Amino acid sequence: MAVSSSSWSEFLPELLNAVFHNLNDARDILNCATVCSSWKDSSSAVYYSNKFAPFLFVSHLSSNEDIRFFDQFRVLSPGKLGFSGNQQAWVCGSTLGFLLTVNASFPFEVHLRNPFTKSVTSLPPLISFEDVQRLLQSQAIFPDSEALKNFVKKAVSSTSLLDDEWVVLVIYNTDRKLAFCRRGDKQWTDLESVASAVDDIVFCNGVFFAIDRFGEIYHCELSPNSPKAIPLCSPSPFRYDSCKKYFAESDYDELWVVLKKVELNDDCDFTNSFEIYEFNRETNEWIKVLSLRGKALFLSPQGRCIAVLAGERGSREFFKDNSVYFIDGDDSSIGGLGPQNLSVFEWESKQIMKIYQPRSWNCQMVWVIPTDVLQ
Repeated sequence: MAVSSSSWSEFLPELLNAVFHNLNDARDILNCATVCSSWKDSSSAVYYSNKFAPFLFVSHLSSNEDIRFFDQFRVLSPGKLGFSGNQQAWVCGSTLGFLLTVNASFPFEVHLRNPFTKSVTSLPPLISFEDVQRLLQSQAIFPDSEALKNFVKKAVSSTSLLDDEWVVLVIYNTDRKLAFCRRGDKQWTDLESVASAVDDIVFCNGVFFAIDRFGEIYHCELSPNSPKAIPLCSPSPFRYDSCKKYFAESDYDELWVVLKKVELNDDCDFTNSFEIYEFNRETNEWIKVLSLRGKALFLSPQGRCIAVLAGERGSREFFKDNSVYFIDGDDSSIGGLGPQNLSVFEWESKQIMKIYQPRSWNCQMVWVIPTDVLQ
């Protein structure tokens, strides 16, 4: 008697949804998304409905790190990503769940690597930047590897890298200029209409935005023939504020500007505080966000910044409500160099608690949000 067999991909959607809704760990859901298209559709719906917190990439991780830290922040390390044996690649940031990597040898090839599917997308090499060419000419005998490692400050992609029309915008060099590339480009194209150093970039609601160190916000039009950055006319309460600024996306997909301020506390020590402003598209005004009640905000100078619902399932300890989880230590004010720390700012008490301090001085940390693996 013949025994009929069925494919995993032929499971009823209702059955898949019921199973996936009972998975508490984001890693399990992402593993399901790589099985086949039907599993990807069902697992994507579950993942987005749960608003899981980002993964945390840590470039230098000791084998005896605290297991609780691993579990709560879903730590990604080079050893888990399939390119740990290649010590000639630097991880410089994250966009759409891809890690931006730069090869340490000439011509310093640039790639976007998906740590979940292991797919790789090639971008123009660093040597196509005129600033890199001048840097190598001035340091022909002893090249400054740290300058090359930190040359790209941040990368943002317009759409899924599965889309033929994707565009990648980057902040680069110590003076934090803008450049972009499209699929198939052999070199980066400068975007020269931003007058001051750029603090952050974002792709939100179909538009690229940039914000400079003085709080001027630009709409970046990256057309092949006439790219330009157009200043927005709407006044902002953070104009001419010299503090560090981030773009962030709210849990309902609105654009935020987050100000990271440095203050002197009662003990005469420097500490950080945060202010958040949301753009109201109906009134064309920036409105101050007074509370993060029910949410946790994740900030990273080199990755996507996003707010998610606090108290999510699947972590050993819930993320704290009304808090900002931020990676500190590499602000533009010190050239993007220096040791990083992971800390949490509690909104009501204004207190900061350091969560993790890497043992390695040159350890890089960045939040990773697995978007493309679910598309």
